[in-house]
Amino acid sequence: MAAVFYYLIYNPAAGGGAAIPIFKQVKAVLDQRQLPYAIKTSRYPGHTNVITKQIGNFNTHEHPVLLVIGGDGTLNQAINGLIGTRQHDIPVAYVPAGSGNDFARGIGMSEDPMHALEQILQASKPVTIDIGRYHERTRDESGYFVNNIGIGFDAAVVNAANHSDSKQLLNKFHLGKLTYLFHVLGMLLTRRPFPVAVYEKGVRHFFHHAYICTTTNIPYFGGGIRLYKPADPTDGQLDLVIVEWFNIVSWALAMLQLLRGKTPTSKAVHLFHANKLTVETSSLEFGQMDGEEMGTRPFEIDFSVASQRFWIDRSI
Repeated sequence: MAAVFYYLIYNPAAGGGAAIPIFKQVKAVLDQRQLPYAIKTSRYPGHTNVITKQIGNFNTHEHPVLLVIGGDGTLNQAINGLIGTRQHDIPVAYVPAGSGNDFARGIGMSEDPMHALEQILQASKPVTIDIGRYHERTRDESGYFVNNIGIGFDAAVVNAANHSDSKQLLNKFHLGKLTYLFHVLGMLLTRRPFPVAVYEKGVRHFFHHAYICTTTNIPYFGGGIRLYKPADPTDGQLDLVIVEWFNIVSWALAMLQLLRGKTPTSKAVHLFHANKLTVETSSLEFGQMDGEEMGTRPFEIDFSVASQRFWIDRSI
């Protein structure tokens, strides 16, 4: 097999600037080993999507790999840009350099950037991993996600944290998760439950008091919080987790069961495991996708499962 050519897709804003020294380390290793590469720097929101579209349509290298250096949001953009191009089957590699890095954690790759790089450089063939596909009918938006799409509590926390003056400062000291913890506590005092309808295999399920409504591909969300242990990004299925709010005690007990990886017995927890389902809300709610804001709206989302080729050897 001819040498792999790496397109280094680098987001210097990821992790509040934490990606910058990681990029320099990755570049130094590639130079030391005399591996061929080209640097593509993401300079504004949405630029990663543009870059990967260009690569997918105009690449001329025989064995290209997109090597993404950034957070889960950067990875999301890279995949959404690549899918639909002439060379949509180019494998994607990922060096985690964001504040959350749930995808690396969720697929069993190293969260240490340099160890993750070694898992990439030692790979000899791509592996296929599930990703989620969505169509949001309210605004007629379609795309793909690698981790999860959340409506309600977790999305409100993401929105508040992203607009917090403290987030960038804390990220510089690798304490960005404290921003989310602060806003989790704040949202518990202000958020209200909302009605959700779920359609799965032709059956309608209705929940009057939803507080968390997350469709997930992996066990984690929110930067390492294990929402649902059985979620598996290789089983061809998505998992929808709904936690209702009846009172603070029942909600806390339900979340404790989930976070500890226990089989939930609480009547507040509702689980769906399917390759297709639809989620609808009638009220204005916050949404988040892979830790990035989706704004507020009454959501009508059709979910299904897709797949993506990744360049990684997780046995290392």
